[in-house]
Amino acid sequence: MIHNFQYTEPQILEWIEKENLQKIPISQGYANCSIAVINENSAIVADAKIAETLRKYKIDVLCLDDLPDIKLWNNQNEYSKMRGFIGGAMARIEDKIMVFGDLRKIDKQGKIRDFIQNYGLELVDFEGLDVVDYGGIVVI
Repeated sequence: MIHNFQYTEPQILEWIEKENLQKIPISQGYANCSIAVINENSAIVADAKIAETLRKYKIDVLCLDDLPDIKLWNNQNEYSKMRGFIGGAMARIEDKIMVFGDLRKIDKQGKIRDFIQNYGLELVDFEGLDVVDYGGIVVI
């Protein structure tokens, strides 16, 4: 569990303890947005402090040097002036990593593609579309 545990409901903390899950504390309150989980031992982030913390817990991390140009929608259904986060712009579904747009738009050097393919995962993206932070995906 990667989280800022100062802001965790007591019932969730009890569940974490009961399930004997490892707690990885970070100071940021936006962990899910900031971390693109590749598997249980690897992740992609654009926050150097989160990367440093994850590495202390032996998690393989690709830390992006530059903030990727990930779009966010505003209330007028236009792109916001704010940037989105990598964790909200991709998701893992079984043995695939889905990027919500064209990965080449945020991965000019191919580092993200190589990192994902290093874990034997298939990459699914949408050619020509801007990468958008939709907040992730929930598989039902």
